Amino acid sequence: MTKISDISVMLFPWDAKRPSVNKIIDVAKLAEDIGFYSVTLPTHMTMPPSWFFRDFRNQDILDARVLMPAIAAATSKIKIGFNSLLLPTLPPYEWAKYLATLDVMSDGRVIFGAAMGWWEEDFAAVGVERKYRGRLFDEQLEAITRLWTEDRTTFEGKFYQLKDMTLKPKPVQKPYPPIWIGGGVKSIHRAARYGECILSFWPDEEQVRSLWLPKLKEEGKKWGTDPKLHAFTFAYVAKDEADFQANLPKLQLGVAFEDDSIDPLEVTISGTPERCAERLNTLMNAGVSHFVVEFQFHGLETVDFGMAQMKTFAKEVAPLL
Repeated sequence: MTKISDISVMLFPWDAKRPSVNKIIDVAKLAEDIGFYSVTLPTHMTMPPSWFFRDFRNQDILDARVLMPAIAAATSKIKIGFNSLLLPTLPPYEWAKYLATLDVMSDGRVIFGAAMGWWEEDFAAVGVERKYRGRLFDEQLEAITRLWTEDRTTFEGKFYQLKDMTLKPKPVQKPYPPIWIGGGVKSIHRAARYGECILSFWPDEEQVRSLWLPKLKEEGKKWGTDPKLHAFTFAYVAKDEADFQANLPKLQLGVAFEDDSIDPLEVTISGTPERCAERLNTLMNAGVSHFVVEFQFHGLETVDFGMAQMKTFAKEVAPLL
C-alpha cells in the first residue's frame, strides 16, 4: 500500500511568475512537514521558448545547484536531490565535489539524480556535443563513483581523464549517495550497475509488469544488484469533475509536449481524491517502488498553486492510501 513516504515532490526553479527563492524554500519545508520522502529540482541550463511547453512564457530559470544548499539549510529531515543533473554539462570532478559537499552540509540527505539530457540548447550553452551524451554519461558515472570510493583516482576515458586525483571530503553516505538514473529502458543497465533505481516517465501498469520489471531483474542479475522502478508524473487533485475539466487544458499541455493524443488520465495522478489514490495504489501493486510527483503542471502554475495542491493531497488523498 502506498504511503506519503513513498512519494517525492518535484520543485521548480521557475514558475508562472518570476520565481522567488524564499517561496521555493517554503515548498520544501511544507513537503518536510507533510512527510514526503524527498524534494527534487530540475537542472536545465536553458528553457527552449517553443519546444517543451508552447505556452511557457516565463523564461527565468534559477540555478538548482545554488538553490539546493539553501533548501538543505532550511530543512533537517527530508531527502534532497535533483531530477536530474545533466552530467555531460560539467566535468565529473566538479559534480563529485559539489555533491559530496552538499551531502556533508545536509548530514547525508542527498539523492544523486542523474540523466543524459534532452534538448540541444542545454548542450550548446556549455559547448558540449549532444550526440556524445551517452558515452559522456557513462564515463561520468564511473569517474564520480570512483572519486567517492577511492583514496586516489586515475581514470582514462575518451572524454575525461583524471591522474592520481584525490577528493575530500567524501560523502557522508556510504559508499555514496543513492543514484537515481533518469531515463528510458535503454538506461536500465546504468541503473543496475550504478544506481538504486531507474526513474521513468509515467509507465502504466502493463508496461511495469511486462517490460520494466523483467528488464530490471535481467540487468540486476548481471551486476548482482536489485534496481527498483521509480515513476515520475504530474498530479492534480480536483474538487469534482467540473474542476478537473477546467484544469484539463493545462494538464494536457504538460503531458503532451508535441503529441496532443496523450490522455492525461492515463499518465498522471489526477482527478478526484479517490481516483488519485486508486491510481497510486494500482501502480505500486504493479511494481513501482516510488513516485516523484509535481503539483504545478511542470511550472506552468505558481508555487502557491502547488503548495495548495500538496495540502489538498495530504488531507484528501493520503488517508485513502
